[in-house]
Amino acid sequence: MKLSRYLCATALMGAIVVLPGVAGAQTAQDDTPVQTNADGGAEQGGDVVVTGSRIRRPDLESASPVAVIGQQQIQSQGIVNTQDLLQKLPQVGIPGLSRANSNFLTSGNGIATINLRNLGDSRTLVLVNGRRFVPGVAGTSIVDINNIPADFIERFEVVTGGASAVYGSDAIAGVVNYILRTDIDGIIARGQYGISDRGDNAVYNGSLSAGTKFGADGRGSVIANITYSKEEGLLSRNREISSQDCSSLGCGPQSYSSYAAQGRFQLRNGNAASGTAGGFASDLFTFNPDNSLQLGFPTGYGFNRNAVRRITTPIERIIGSLNAQYEVADSATLFLESTYAKTRSSSQIEALALDSINDGVGTGYNIDNPFLPAAIRQQIIARNSDGIASNDVTSIAFRRRQNEVFSRSNRNDRDTFRIAGGVRGDFSDKWNYELSAVYGQLLDRTSSQDIDISRYGQAVNAIRDASGNIVCADAAARAAGCVPINLFGYGTATPEASAYVLAAEPRAVRIRNTQFVVNGNVGGSLFALPYGDVRASVGGEYRREKSTEDWDALTNAGLNSGNQTPDTIGSFNVKEAFGELDIPLLKNLPFVQSLSIQGAARYSDYSTIGHVFSWNAGGEYSPFRGLRFRGLYAVANRAPNIGELFSSASETFPSVQDPCNGVTATSTGTYAAACRAIPAIAAAVQNGGTFNYTLADIQSINGFNGGNRNLSEEKGKTLTLGAVIAPDQVRGLSLTIDYFDIRLENAIGIVPRATSIQQCLLTGQSQFCSNVIRNNTGRIQTVNAQNINVAATKTRGIDVNFTYGRALGLTQDDRLDLNVLYTHTIGYDTQSDPSAPLNSGVGNLEFGGVFRNKVNATLTYSTGPVSLNWTATYLSPMVDTVRDEFAETADALGLSDEIRRHNEITSYLYNDVQVRFRAGERSTMDFFIGVNNLFDRKPPKLEDTVFYGTITGTTTAADIYDPIGRRFYAGAQIRF
Repeated sequence: MKLSRYLCATALMGAIVVLPGVAGAQTAQDDTPVQTNADGGAEQGGDVVVTGSRIRRPDLESASPVAVIGQQQIQSQGIVNTQDLLQKLPQVGIPGLSRANSNFLTSGNGIATINLRNLGDSRTLVLVNGRRFVPGVAGTSIVDINNIPADFIERFEVVTGGASAVYGSDAIAGVVNYILRTDIDGIIARGQYGISDRGDNAVYNGSLSAGTKFGADGRGSVIANITYSKEEGLLSRNREISSQDCSSLGCGPQSYSSYAAQGRFQLRNGNAASGTAGGFASDLFTFNPDNSLQLGFPTGYGFNRNAVRRITTPIERIIGSLNAQYEVADSATLFLESTYAKTRSSSQIEALALDSINDGVGTGYNIDNPFLPAAIRQQIIARNSDGIASNDVTSIAFRRRQNEVFSRSNRNDRDTFRIAGGVRGDFSDKWNYELSAVYGQLLDRTSSQDIDISRYGQAVNAIRDASGNIVCADAAARAAGCVPINLFGYGTATPEASAYVLAAEPRAVRIRNTQFVVNGNVGGSLFALPYGDVRASVGGEYRREKSTEDWDALTNAGLNSGNQTPDTIGSFNVKEAFGELDIPLLKNLPFVQSLSIQGAARYSDYSTIGHVFSWNAGGEYSPFRGLRFRGLYAVANRAPNIGELFSSASETFPSVQDPCNGVTATSTGTYAAACRAIPAIAAAVQNGGTFNYTLADIQSINGFNGGNRNLSEEKGKTLTLGAVIAPDQVRGLSLTIDYFDIRLENAIGIVPRATSIQQCLLTGQSQFCSNVIRNNTGRIQTVNAQNINVAATKTRGIDVNFTYGRALGLTQDDRLDLNVLYTHTIGYDTQSDPSAPLNSGVGNLEFGGVFRNKVNATLTYSTGPVSLNWTATYLSPMVDTVRDEFAETADALGLSDEIRRHNEITSYLYNDVQVRFRAGERSTMDFFIGVNNLFDRKPPKLEDTVFYGTITGTTTAADIYDPIGRRFYAGAQIRF
């Protein structure tokens, strides 16, 4: 704490309000690839700054491991969106948002985020040139990396583990720092086109970069880039694995949704189904494809939702960037960075599934409705006159897909603007400074068609007037233009009726995020010790963020087809002081090539949660050249974001499983006895009965989420211990091995709905049972969740980075380079609250989806103007659900052997290749052609509603495994 007070006093006395210095070396020219040392940092001359620290050093040795991906590797894999490349890194977990998992969102379709160590994208801090970037998701700090053009990136550096002492909140899992290009002399034009081997999922990309020096002695420089890219996305029906709805019954008609395009109708007797005594076969009816009446609801008459869903969302981007700097004096350089991104995306899902009982349309159709088929009218007359009270019919309930009425697919339009500027320079040979400010703004507009529930109820209630015309029963509604709606059969809702029930305004949300940061630091040598200078950096930062999520009036009131959703508005500011020290203890002694210690601390004062303190301490020891040991312990913090604090309760329809599903009076298992202790379930299973859910029962379960203004900060504790081996005897070889241990405490989250259900049965404790509401049949009706500081995560493992490069001598100027990144995860354990069980996510999707082993290897061979790049990514085996738990569910539901096998996901090896040829003399041209997923590895198949790890609508974990298949791309780049 004394160190914290000293740093605060130093910062305040200096009256410095600044932003962190550029967290990466800035001397790479044009498109020259960055060479890396054993730490993965760029080899440079002079003092440099590397991500994870703000102190300039004469080398890139760091107590924390840094992985660096240069521009050459970005281009050698045909990358259009850098998320695709980052996802291959072993340190990166399942993305929070991606093109493959955002199709079902009400906003944010197509957003791309990064999730280091599988700790959550809200705990991964994304920087651009060491500075914050405006959030791309409402109410969060999460950055949409779609807004960073791949062709304008010099490299990006990845530091995993707590970095809050250096960069502030959100860096519990680590930092991804994009270093943009600073110097281009001339013009670089690049174009690329790609397509899958099935002829879909086309990708277009074109960019133009230019730069020049200006002013006396070339003191100034300006570079600019404009990038256009378009990815057309992929429909689920275009891949066999995802073309059909799936359930515990398998994939196909038996699993189609009961919300059919022609309708599923039920004769009702008050609040229950009409009886079938007296010779009546069924209380249900539907229609054949020719719209003839069909009694009952046979298998295959449902709706195949996957026929219209997307696996990946389309996205179109136009990004303009301009960076400039001018040395106004030997000790002062002005700089400016600006970015504007226009992004369009969309989702595509099936038309609304409307339920007259649960969706506010009253009881459905009256029994005298003039649209009612004559045969059903006669049956109702017979039922109501047979003297059997249970057979009486008072109304006709319906479930129907609103295909003719409207499409609920979203359209997104996002504008992101960011500008950063300031001054940096040197006070003397030993001291430097930087002062800067950043302003960013996101405007996100998402809209879709919707219905007005009150108008829908009016249109359903129809009568015949005195002239025999079918009209709406409500006179006021008729005067307002009401048109009666006929839902009995395929395509029976007229355009006029459909237009009437449509909402007067679309279902829409307008999101606005703003960020303002003023920051600065001063760094240099405090004093000299016998073995080197003690280096320090101190500074301060002020940050203000605001987020609004403004929904349309009908959504606010819950009067349309979607969930009732309130608006969210909130803001916070934080004032911070920070500092670092680097102390050399010994150097150039026997068995001590070097020995040093480092430390950093940050004191933060939030307007929402008050004071927070982050720190780290570490050291390095090299007994001799070629071998270095390093270690770092860090305590990092994450303040609750705007959404977690200020969001109001909103409704959702989660996909959950009740362990009581399938229970009988004699069944055994973990939950069986607890299920039978529920009176309604006990009644259902007596006399040999079975307690079962239908698909419709599962799909109708709702729940509410909400914020909590009493949240406090999360805390992460990270330990890394490692060694760097780079022997002089083997030129070009380096090997780093690092052990990591990260513990996340007091984490903000909710008790997972599945956990609430399971633990309520097993323990009866209120923190679980208060979230679970069962109806009078014993079936789950609602599962709620609210943000609290209750969860914990622990992960530990080993990172290996192997690099080797040398000339083979097969030709005059050939070269072979190999880089292997490998992570072995020893453990990944999550706990929703202290009384909940510890769940292991290593090797299973249900509790995190962390691979035991993940490897990314890149091999490049070049000779003269030709280069060949081969990238391989290995993913170790996985299960979708914990084996013992799955076996219980599978036995209870009677799953087939084929479906049981789908729980076991084998290892995956993806291979990507590219050939590049350089031609030209005065102007240089590169031609390249590549293939991703060379051997067309298919994704695993995961049936919806059976397992816990599925992603709704894709029938596969499409944000982990490649759902597209083999795809080709080709392009060219010219420099002049």
